[in-house]
Amino acid sequence: MSIILDFIYFVAALFYLPALIFKGKHCLGLNQRFGIYSDEFIQEIKAKSPFIWLHAVSVGEIKALAVVVEQIRKNFPGLNILFSTVTPTGNEIAAAMAGQDDQVIYLPFDLSWIIRKALLLVKPKALLIMETELWPNLILEADRQNIPVVIVNGRISEKAFARYRCAAIFLRSVIKKIKLLCMQTVQDAEKIIYLGADKKNVHIVGNIKFDQINSADDSKIPCLGLKQEECLIVAGSTHNNEEEIIARVFQKLKKDWPNARLLIAPRHINRANDIERLLDKYGLSFCRINNLEIPQLNQGQPVFILGLMGVLNKFYRIADIVFVGGSLIPHGGQNPIEPAAFAKPVIFGRHMFNFSQVVKLFLDSDAAVCVNNEDELYESLKLLLKDPQKRKELAKRAQKIVRDNQGSAKRVVELLKKNILLGVSLAAK
Repeated sequence: MSIILDFIYFVAALFYLPALIFKGKHCLGLNQRFGIYSDEFIQEIKAKSPFIWLHAVSVGEIKALAVVVEQIRKNFPGLNILFSTVTPTGNEIAAAMAGQDDQVIYLPFDLSWIIRKALLLVKPKALLIMETELWPNLILEADRQNIPVVIVNGRISEKAFARYRCAAIFLRSVIKKIKLLCMQTVQDAEKIIYLGADKKNVHIVGNIKFDQINSADDSKIPCLGLKQEECLIVAGSTHNNEEEIIARVFQKLKKDWPNARLLIAPRHINRANDIERLLDKYGLSFCRINNLEIPQLNQGQPVFILGLMGVLNKFYRIADIVFVGGSLIPHGGQNPIEPAAFAKPVIFGRHMFNFSQVVKLFLDSDAAVCVNNEDELYESLKLLLKDPQKRKELAKRAQKIVRDNQGSAKRVVELLKKNILLGVSLAAK
């Protein structure tokens, strides 16, 4: 099968690899993606073995993995961690999370000889993959080298399931090689079993992202110089075509609520200049935040633009209302759990299909507000600005949903102990 896979990848590379290398996210860490490692890195790997290999695609998955990392360090102090990511920002977050003896790499291209070389070098005790990233050669080669593969926080959206079903015959032999599948929900478990997973290897453990509460020191929480009567709306992880909707809504809100303030945190910070031009268009003055030493808000600057990665949670902590981006457009939404964990009233658009089960939990308990369009966003924000008690009640229910669904990371590590790393020494080196 690897020969067939390599041929398919080769044909695809003829069309896509040049663009990915020279323009896209794969241009960084290119040597590592081709399995070419420095002598220093090879010596580090040999000296600091044994490892457990944790793979996550990008920022959101890496950040969610942090709670699993904490449990692994606690339960398997004799293991170091090799992190692999696909995106540069994910790589940066992983590097910040890594301990002194851990290593961070870009995931090698899924070509059999490249994957084989990487696995032979690292010789991990297990390979943990976040959220059902099915890299066929990676999984098949790990199985050949007797390296158990584990899916952590597994989920399969309806869109992904439709794609997987088209390739079910091909994927079945790959999925059967996975030794442990820790799925988020009953529905996710049923889908992965349908696609070929051995039922006895599938476990429902909940969503790790409910465990993802940042315990940052309060002294590190930013101060925007807001007055007591001012109300901060944080629009988190927004995407192109959403900021214009938010700007129009905020422009209308300011007429009746002059004490309203807005912080826009784009999903991709390189779009900050575009957002500045957009705010100029609507006559909204702004202040960009490029470090956490933030000047106090000026009376004539009602809008902040966050130009930093990895600190959005700090601003969720001081928000009065949170809008979760990627949801007014058909992107699939961003994670609503973190602002809810900080007891904030949460609003999102109807395009939250990447978090459908999480959204259902919130909406069934009247713990969040879903809006269909710009007008509904305006009306919902107006209502919450007007009614502090409603904000408080919504936030309280949202936080309860988070607390009631925590514990997934511990369940994953218990399953690792019983099924995968039973023979691994728990003693610290």
